[in-house]
Amino acid sequence: MKVYTIQINFIYVFISFSLLFILRCEKDVPPANNHYKYQIPEQTNDGWEVSSLSEVGMNVSVIEELTENIINNQYKGIHSMLIVRNGFLVFEEYFKDYNSDDLQHIFSITKSVSSSLIGIAINKGFLQGVEDSVLSFFPQYNITDSIKQKLLLKHILTLTTGFDWDEKTYPYTDPRNSEYQMFQTDDWMEFVLQRPLSHNPGEIYNYNTGSVHLLSSVLKESTGLLANEFAEQCLFQLLGITDYFWNTDNQGFPCTGATHGGLMMKARDVAKYGFLYLNKGKWKNTQVIAEYWIEESLIPRINIDQNIQHGYLWRIGHLNIDGNIINYFFSSGFGGQSVSIIPDLDLMIVFLSWNNPDEADIQIPTILIINSILN
Repeated sequence: MKVYTIQINFIYVFISFSLLFILRCEKDVPPANNHYKYQIPEQTNDGWEVSSLSEVGMNVSVIEELTENIINNQYKGIHSMLIVRNGFLVFEEYFKDYNSDDLQHIFSITKSVSSSLIGIAINKGFLQGVEDSVLSFFPQYNITDSIKQKLLLKHILTLTTGFDWDEKTYPYTDPRNSEYQMFQTDDWMEFVLQRPLSHNPGEIYNYNTGSVHLLSSVLKESTGLLANEFAEQCLFQLLGITDYFWNTDNQGFPCTGATHGGLMMKARDVAKYGFLYLNKGKWKNTQVIAEYWIEESLIPRINIDQNIQHGYLWRIGHLNIDGNIINYFFSSGFGGQSVSIIPDLDLMIVFLSWNNPDEADIQIPTILIINSILN
């Protein structure tokens, strides 16, 4: 069993993956008459039970047409597409020379994994709950600000810490980007905690990767284990996940907020993790994450916009598909990573991608997949 932690310079990662993306794009367009034909996913010994699209009530021709359009680069950057319905892996395809053995950056899906680890730590008694004071885990910084003293774990989990932070206005390679500024420092935790407050904790949603990185230290202080070690013992091992990378900061803390790309995982393993949230925390007959934590994580707690709300590092929304209101929740990451779960259809859709800034290239295929059931 191997667990890897690595530290990578962000700009090196960005340039390297950009070059890889360009090289792989050379094979994006297939011969003109190369029509895609659906095949049932391979039955392996990784724990997934497989079935066919038709056996779970999905329209094969719709999925074949979608897949052919991905191959023809109509939806850009997609490396992997997996569909799970009724507990079965019913679709698995890889594009641009990727395959089932490739470890792929999942970026901010890592944030959701980190939320799960906090839930497991609470359930095991290492943490009292989401009302725990954040600063109690960082006495070394001697922060006396009375408002920061009110910062709780739930504020990190809902991205409502109130810190003055901007990682959306400028690219991640721009010195004005708050995350870029963070990874230029020796101590990321201190950089985040010393940021001024622009709002009181709990008031305003603001996307802040740095604040989620604080969970790495919270887990170490509470469990005595680094986040990757705790995940290995209490999450990944139970799912049969043995091969992954978890990038680290300058002090060796795993990037729970997903800086440097966060976790790298196989697509099937990402689907295993996501399935826990469709299956009330269970994998096979094992309760991996407490059912109450799954429920708590998916309660809408603050609005992101008029269509999307935020739970505990999961997002909750709805889609209007031909007059059908489809409730769903999802975890997503930079470049086109997505785990979308539609409980009413017992459906999960996983996309792993690279360098895809257009959300429509993921949302439209997701809607088409849902339509393969509705119509």
